[in-house]
Amino acid sequence: GHLHAWHMKLRSKRGWAALVAEEADGRRALYHPKSDPFISNDQKSKVEVRPHAFLLYATMVARMHMRAGRNLTSLTATSCFALNGRPSAPLYKPGVDLLDFVGQYELITPFHMRTAVGRWLTPSPEYGEESTCSVDRSEIFSHLPTSVRESEDINAFKELYSRAGVLPHEEEHGHRVIVTSSGECAYTQGFHRKDEALTAYLAARKDGASVGAVAAAADNKYGDGT
Repeated sequence: GHLHAWHMKLRSKRGWAALVAEEADGRRALYHPKSDPFISNDQKSKVEVRPHAFLLYATMVARMHMRAGRNLTSLTATSCFALNGRPSAPLYKPGVDLLDFVGQYELITPFHMRTAVGRWLTPSPEYGEESTCSVDRSEIFSHLPTSVRESEDINAFKELYSRAGVLPHEEEHGHRVIVTSSGECAYTQGFHRKDEALTAYLAARKDGASVGAVAAAADNKYGDGT
């Protein structure tokens, strides 16, 4: 058991996190990992509470927009967590565009600090401070623009994955595997990695280039996502 386990890192973290994607045409969509039909329950339990996993998940969502030919301009997080009985507060820094940090978890500068706190993570509040949000998942939508509706949540996932050419496939014994339109298993494609195509796609949104043209070039590399 944990009795006298002095060298164990015990922690209790409660809360939630979701991504809000904004596109060039002003469209906003909510991507809440708990509602993602294409990741496993085990993955869902880890994505929100582990910053590295959450950033990898954000990378995958960005790639899905690229494959779908959609002009993603920003990807921000809304969240609320309580750690070890501390007051609840956002874990991910509100308003920060996570697209600026995808693929850079291990390369945060200045290198001697090696921390994302103050960049896209917030510092833990001190004991005795007032809570600034609620860890109740039903409060997620109270932190979002009125243009984002709860009913759009799972539909946003389905539409995005469909346009990106990523589909669920039922195998024998009830196992569910996600495959691309070309029949390849999604987990072999490195969707969570930042490669040259994704780097160009993300750079286009800041350089004023045609994101659609970059996405079309990615289609040629990865296959038609329509």
